[in-house]
Amino acid sequence: MAVAEMAIQAARLNSPEVIANPYPYYDQLRAASPVHGYVDLPPGTVPGQDEPKISWAVLRHADVVEAARDAQTFSSADPLQAESTAPTLMLVNDDPPRHSKLRAIAHKAFTPRRILEKGPWVAQVAAEILAPCGGRCFDFMTDVAPVLPARVMAKVIGVDDAQAPRFRNWATAFMLSADLTPAAREASNREVAAFFVDHVNRRYALIERGGDPPDDLVTALILEDSDGQRLTRDEVTRFCITLLVAGAETTTFLLGNLAATLLEQPQLFSAMRADRSLIKPFIQEVLRRSGPPQRLFRIATRDTRLGSADIKAGDWVALFFAAANHDPEVFEDPGAFRLNRPNANQQLTFGHGIHHCLGAGLARLEAECLLSALLDGFAGLEPGDGPPVRQTASLLNYGLERCPVRLIPG
Repeated sequence: MAVAEMAIQAARLNSPEVIANPYPYYDQLRAASPVHGYVDLPPGTVPGQDEPKISWAVLRHADVVEAARDAQTFSSADPLQAESTAPTLMLVNDDPPRHSKLRAIAHKAFTPRRILEKGPWVAQVAAEILAPCGGRCFDFMTDVAPVLPARVMAKVIGVDDAQAPRFRNWATAFMLSADLTPAAREASNREVAAFFVDHVNRRYALIERGGDPPDDLVTALILEDSDGQRLTRDEVTRFCITLLVAGAETTTFLLGNLAATLLEQPQLFSAMRADRSLIKPFIQEVLRRSGPPQRLFRIATRDTRLGSADIKAGDWVALFFAAANHDPEVFEDPGAFRLNRPNANQQLTFGHGIHHCLGAGLARLEAECLLSALLDGFAGLEPGDGPPVRQTASLLNYGLERCPVRLIPG
């Protein structure tokens, strides 16, 4: 394929038909990767107002891993997102040494123990959400998939559960998964920022007057330190926003993709119902085969060579983790769903290197609890009124807009 033709094909990656099913296009371009000509925006920007960047699309597993490991050469600092009207994200857009400080504090606040102790509550909420759904047709992407992550985020951040319905709308606007006007997207971003400024300010005030703050993530982010350094009030606020927009949106799409896989291969429901040890490998293979996060941007800090491409300092580079997950050099017959794929742990859905997703454990917990509630309460999952429909607003996430289903009473 000629260079000019490859650039045209790379530019098509942002078209609606590709967003709905990008994997065949990744396959066409992977051999020539990195390919220049991909045009898109990072999260937290405003389409129609911010100018998309032309970047290199990196699609091979080995190249994505190499770039993700080399934070000195491929910077996560995103001037376009930083200059937008939306609040900037924490960790996602930070490089060492600042990233190291932030990550150290976040690790102390967001410990595996803190995540796992939420397990019984998450399981209870998942069962509660599913209980009224049995025996009727409903949209999984309206009634289930966005509800559990939003309620979990509210719990983790210490917000009243009644606020949870607002979270998905804020996250969808920020993560570009909805087709909004620039004015509507800006208004949503201002609203989420104001909400968390107020929430964090009230928590600081409680601590400063000697009150007894709840043992949640916000309190931990305020009180934890690394070598005597604590987060600023603004950093705590932006951590909350980061957790919300990433956790609510991405996990919603993950839960939807779990349901879509069960519709596609209903025998997997019976297999997991008979053997619950299959739940974890099922989630792992869904993450590899149809994990929501598709790509994240980096900026080259120096002239370098990646794969067959000579990348110049200042060039934008899009790391396509989802394309790497379908690289046949790593995963045999990558389009097939294999429940016990021996190297499924090489999937890159949660990133790689220093930017591996901090909330991966929480997303897995939500997926496990939801699947367990489905298996406990119902005999199966079958198509509802119409086929699943993929979202086509942004290639940032691969997920469903609609997923009509019926839960078979058990």
